Amino acid sequence: MSSKRMNIMFYSSSTGEQIIFPINPETIEMKFEKNIEKFDILGCGQINIMGNPNPMVIKLSHFLPEDDSIFGNTNSGIIYNDGLSGAIECGYSSLLAIDIFKKWALQKHIIRLVIDDDLNMESFIVSFSETLRESTASRPYILEISEYKSPCASSLSGLGLVTRKNTLQIPKTILMKANDTIYSIASKYGLDYKILAKNNGITDVNEELTGQKISTTGA
Repeated sequence: MSSKRMNIMFYSSSTGEQIIFPINPETIEMKFEKNIEKFDILGCGQINIMGNPNPMVIKLSHFLPEDDSIFGNTNSGIIYNDGLSGAIECGYSSLLAIDIFKKWALQKHIIRLVIDDDLNMESFIVSFSETLRESTASRPYILEISEYKSPCASSLSGLGLVTRKNTLQIPKTILMKANDTIYSIASKYGLDYKILAKNNGITDVNEELTGQKISTTGA
């Protein structure tokens, strides 16, 4: 029986940054609970009153592999914001992923977590922990995420899940990786490859452009 790889994406609309793991979490723990209020009633003892649902809490754990490990694949990648050029797509980097997760954990960023068609949720990172190990560059991690519920907007369901098309975000600039071509990038993001090639002065849409920066504006 063949297994299907889950597509898991983290995205920050405020920075344009996005992370897709080269290897998915070993475990994804999803916690559903409601608030319980306890009262002591004279002559009856303690009673419990069921309250409203609490925000969902999700815990992911596994390891971030080395950059050149066998787990690398064309589905993984990172879009980061360098503060100068805006959102730039590049290949997978464990150190870059760690830097982004640390920033999201320490600052007030709302993160959208998408897991295939099963979950599409606005959230924030409660905590991110990593483990340093001798003789290997792979980093075990634990990522705890809480559902974000805006006090000013009503949600579409009791869990606050918001419907959103499960597609990759289009970065303004793409740092081309090995085997990347104008045609492959256009196909990946649903762009017009002819316009993309013209805007970047590329004549051969199947030419590998490793290391070059490509602008997606207007395509």
